[in-house]
Amino acid sequence: MAVTAIGQHGTSLAAAGSIIRDGFHPSSKPEDWLGDGVYFFQDAPQRAREWAISRYNDDAAVVEASIDLTNFLDLLDIEWTNWLAEVHDQYVAKLKAEGTALPTQKGGAHRLDRAVLNYAVDVLKASGIEIAGIRGAFTEGSAIFPNSALFNRSHVQIAVRDLAAIKKARIIFP
Repeated sequence: MAVTAIGQHGTSLAAAGSIIRDGFHPSSKPEDWLGDGVYFFQDAPQRAREWAISRYNDDAAVVEASIDLTNFLDLLDIEWTNWLAEVHDQYVAKLKAEGTALPTQKGGAHRLDRAVLNYAVDVLKASGIEIAGIRGAFTEGSAIFPNSALFNRSHVQIAVRDLAAIKKARIIFP
């Protein structure tokens, strides 16, 4: 039985129309936390709306879709964490041997996370395992109240690599 998630993708109104007509286009920006893919907030339409408005103002839009999580590298459970730590070490050793500087994390640009996750997907692909996407949880914002571990902008993010995993896209905002 396939596991699905509902994701919200913040964008501009023009891009939302293009997505509905022509489909999504994966991102490959250096600051993409989960590596290459189409990015969604999971079950967070207000967070996606806020994100879109912060970038596109009055031209903001949110596209919602059902996402098939089959063949995902899912970081919500511990299944992948030890392996991912080993892959990180392999990646660091590879860059060191090449004399290449390690990508850095800086503010909202998680270049090292992105590089390690893209490398991990390549390692899996080389062994015959195709990864359709990656899902992870992120703590962002400020504590909701003093001494709280709950933060006001925390969210689950999904980066879909295999566009066939995205189903039933529709505009939900505006």
